[in-house]
Amino acid sequence: MKTNAGASPVLPRLAAILAIAVAYGYFLLFAEFALLELAKPLFGDDRALRPLLGLLGGAGVLGSGLAAWRFRMVTFRAQLMVGFVGCAASAAITLGADRTGLWLAAAGVGLSLGWTTVTLSSGLRATTGSRWLGLCCGLGTGLAYAVSNLPPIFNATPRIQTIIVLGIALIGVGASRWMFPQSAADPEPLARREAGLAVWEVIFLALVWLDAAGFYILQHTPKLRQETWSGEWLLFGNAMTHLIGAVLAGLLLDAGRLGATVMFAIMALGFADLLIGGGGDNFATARVLYTMGVSAYSAALVFYPAMSGRPWVAAGLFALAGWGGSALGIGMVQDLHVIPVWFIGFAGLSVGAALLVRWRVITTPLMLGLVALCVFPPRTSAVEDDYARGREVYIAEGCINCHSQYVRPNVLMDILWWGPTQPLSKTMSEHPPLVGLRRQGPDLTNVGNRRNPEWQRLHLIAPRSISPGSRMPSYARLFRSGDLRGSWLVAYLAELGADTAQIRQQQIDEWKPPIEALALPEDESAARRTFISLCASCHGLEGRGDGELANQLLDKPSDFVKRPLRHVNTNGSESLIALSRIIKFGLPGTPMAGHEYLDDSIVVMLARYVDRRDGHK
Repeated sequence: MKTNAGASPVLPRLAAILAIAVAYGYFLLFAEFALLELAKPLFGDDRALRPLLGLLGGAGVLGSGLAAWRFRMVTFRAQLMVGFVGCAASAAITLGADRTGLWLAAAGVGLSLGWTTVTLSSGLRATTGSRWLGLCCGLGTGLAYAVSNLPPIFNATPRIQTIIVLGIALIGVGASRWMFPQSAADPEPLARREAGLAVWEVIFLALVWLDAAGFYILQHTPKLRQETWSGEWLLFGNAMTHLIGAVLAGLLLDAGRLGATVMFAIMALGFADLLIGGGGDNFATARVLYTMGVSAYSAALVFYPAMSGRPWVAAGLFALAGWGGSALGIGMVQDLHVIPVWFIGFAGLSVGAALLVRWRVITTPLMLGLVALCVFPPRTSAVEDDYARGREVYIAEGCINCHSQYVRPNVLMDILWWGPTQPLSKTMSEHPPLVGLRRQGPDLTNVGNRRNPEWQRLHLIAPRSISPGSRMPSYARLFRSGDLRGSWLVAYLAELGADTAQIRQQQIDEWKPPIEALALPEDESAARRTFISLCASCHGLEGRGDGELANQLLDKPSDFVKRPLRHVNTNGSESLIALSRIIKFGLPGTPMAGHEYLDDSIVVMLARYVDRRDGHK
């Protein structure tokens, strides 16, 4: 084994920090985000992605086990390089991949990331030494979070983010070359005096589970997402908070305060989730607590198995707490749409009990805080409360006068335009039932899977800016500062049809424009006029994604000229059909709304016009 004896330890430590940042950044930016965003147009809604997520997690567990089985300190650097190369190759596969390619990419990401994290943890202490391990872990994880939150990277398209992480993974290959583990590593006092792996599995499982659930709620609640990641200064603030929190955690870890670090993390995450769920005005506090808590436990999650230096400890911890905790947290809130208060309390008590097993003293304020999580919680369900309040706003504003909530089961046009039917008994069981008086506007039975919350907000504030010719009055007054009625109404509309999203996606996938519409001659002038009328407000006059509303959207409109169409991975007639489908029905989960009411010939005409502007064809 090459030890580079006599050389300065600074360079290996810097390389270790960089390797941690690359591995963690790859997970945050790609495995947890860009990969799934690239998959959504091909797989549909979040529930349809569950098999892909299952493959990703299963491959991660397998990769962790293989790395532990094959780990040898003498080949540490070579094994780490293999892991980073695999991460880069898996990211490259997704560029232009179809569904089959994404299945392959997910398996590759899981295997490579599982292999890389276990290998890195197993050789980390031998590279940095025990004295500096905590700070190296804190700097590495903090840099990963900070870079991921930089506005140019955070706001980039999933494709650009994929290219970025591909380059980052290659940087990891280079960093591996400079990590020189010492053949006579210093002793591992912490590994001998800490409690068994089972205790730390419980602690980190609770932390990852709570974090994954909180992150999913923030990502899928428009108001919370806006207040967490909207604006350059907010993103820079998040980046610095992550970095500071992780570095402080690293210093605590080097001082032998692993228990205090994870206790702070669970308290910060728990109180942040309670403030978020309470729907109050303390979201700035919640954001700082959540960010600091995530940074603290992330540094500890890397530190604990690295201090042990035993591959099977790292494999077991990352398999159950890492991959398993993430899946459990996301799965829980996908079904419940909120983090139950009882679960927050249970997670806090689990961590407290696990720490007591180690016979460490827990201070009275911390214990009182844990009790408070269960006994004196704020309001329990922000999502459910907002839905109920939004329904009251819907009734009070007279929306029932123009909009129905009843798709007629025997009218094919209703089903094509507005989505699946619902049993009349379900509608009539509500108090009061909102079937509607007359249908002057679209039916809203399934509007939650036809229009995303961002679109709803813009449409309610200025209807004609986003839907030319609309007769709907503006409801901007509901969105004035301090007035929550607008956000409640959007929350209510977002839930309508949530249980039919998968059926709706199947309907969309099965639709094709009729042959007679495809056979009509092109009319460039008419197509341009229609595009300017219906699409330019978001996509701009020339399709460059620079319309008047573009800067108001978190998911920026596509630039047809400079970049390939993000959600179309075919060519020729199939490309035209795919574009027609998007124009007809929109892209569920994004601000791209459908134009269901347009004649099929106009839909195909617009699809041809957009297809010709794709500068990469």
